[in-house]
Amino acid sequence: MNELFLDFLTILLPTFFFFYMAITLIHRNMNSMMNRIAAILMLAFQLYFLGEYIKTSLLPQYQMQIVLYGNSPMLLLVICCLVHLSILFGSPTTSHLKRYLPLFYAAPYVLWLYFLSTRDHRVLYNMNVTDGRSPLDPLFLLLTVLFVAGYILISVVILSISWYRTRELKHKKSLRSMLLSLFLLFAWFVMVTSLLQFKIVTTRNAMILFFIGYLFWAIALRHLIGKYDIMPDYRKLFHNLFQSAPTGILLLDEKGEIKEMNPRAKQWLSGIADSDIMSHFQFDDRLSLPARMARVQRENEVQWEAQIVNSPKGDLDFIIGLELIEETNEKLFVMHLTDVTSLKDTERKLFKSEQNYKYLAHHDSLTNLYNRAALQEQLLHKFRIHESFALILIDLDRFKPINDGYGHYVGDLYLKHFAQILETCVQPGDIIGRIGGDEFVWVLSSMPEYIELDTFISEKLSLLYKLPFQYEDIHIDISFSSGVSLYPRDATDITQLMKKADEAMYKMKHSKR
Repeated sequence: MNELFLDFLTILLPTFFFFYMAITLIHRNMNSMMNRIAAILMLAFQLYFLGEYIKTSLLPQYQMQIVLYGNSPMLLLVICCLVHLSILFGSPTTSHLKRYLPLFYAAPYVLWLYFLSTRDHRVLYNMNVTDGRSPLDPLFLLLTVLFVAGYILISVVILSISWYRTRELKHKKSLRSMLLSLFLLFAWFVMVTSLLQFKIVTTRNAMILFFIGYLFWAIALRHLIGKYDIMPDYRKLFHNLFQSAPTGILLLDEKGEIKEMNPRAKQWLSGIADSDIMSHFQFDDRLSLPARMARVQRENEVQWEAQIVNSPKGDLDFIIGLELIEETNEKLFVMHLTDVTSLKDTERKLFKSEQNYKYLAHHDSLTNLYNRAALQEQLLHKFRIHESFALILIDLDRFKPINDGYGHYVGDLYLKHFAQILETCVQPGDIIGRIGGDEFVWVLSSMPEYIELDTFISEKLSLLYKLPFQYEDIHIDISFSSGVSLYPRDATDITQLMKKADEAMYKMKHSKR
């Protein structure tokens, strides 16, 4: 097998792997700076090794021009792209280094141009050296080797710092893999260069070894970029989602101070100073924000209902989710706000309607006293707890003549007046209600033992006579008949108690007649 065919198999043919990898990187995401720089690196590798093949096998008479004007700038472009990739790979930790990229690119090319403009090209590349040594000028070769090795080491340092500082596990793993590949590339470069300097291998064989090492490293690099997709355009995508989210999002530090808000949160909280926002939140469980953040660190993510009060936009109701982000250089909390003000307003209206319904179901619509059903519930409760009480049944005297003589409107006012008198006479624990047109019930729950019961009840009922009814020029004295039954002395169920009290009341009414 002749050397031309061997070079074709070992150098020219495999260079198209670099072209394939460059095309696939661009096809995957042309908008990604990382993909574009990696594709340029692959193309620089291809042009470098293509130049080596042409120099060695096809046009050896032009090898000086090919090396100085083709291979040298391509090799420098490879190492510059390597540093650029390391800075992009290490973002956001290494983002501040982007300002130095022009210096990284310019330094080797300025030196290359300096050598080309000040030195004789036949000295820089001595075509008469055929004993296996490098034909390059020793100083030019030394500086080239130093730049290649130095830029690889700079890339290693950049990635090492990023790996040390990052907390995101996926990013950390990708940086570790990238570091390992660079260490292996650097070791391969040093080993092959040493073999060449000690004349263990010829220039041709060293080039084949260099090619093999760079090819495997390029394949690993493409795999890393494809597997660990940490490209800047994805961060821009998530930033756009953050900006356009229909929910409010607040980014808090570990002290609870707001670092950033999305537009929706700013809209809801407009008119409130950032430092005062948290003081406007009222939580149902009244826990402080530091206590909530401590709970989040234990449970990872929690939710509460809260209300923002005294804001320029009025009171707002939110469901608040608080989440801890640990894959960053500092401890951050994300607070999600979901506006449920309209739902809460509806809920409050339904609750109020339910309360009104329950009230109307248990109260007399005219006097607002308990109705018959509510009185039965209250008495049944007293039966269950075996509480002694006195049930007083009250029937207003001559109520029909009042209705007939003054009209139903005045009659209703008279009933409401009597109900108000009852309310002023009751003591805590007593129950009063209206069970018919002019019939009322007064349940005395607390009765002193040191006073005779009949005397105590008579004193209570006498209070009802003190305030006669007065409406315009109408004056009506309060008059009623009453009957009393005691639980459990007289009866142990509602029907019998009411019957006993009703009998006593009618006995009193007949005696008046």
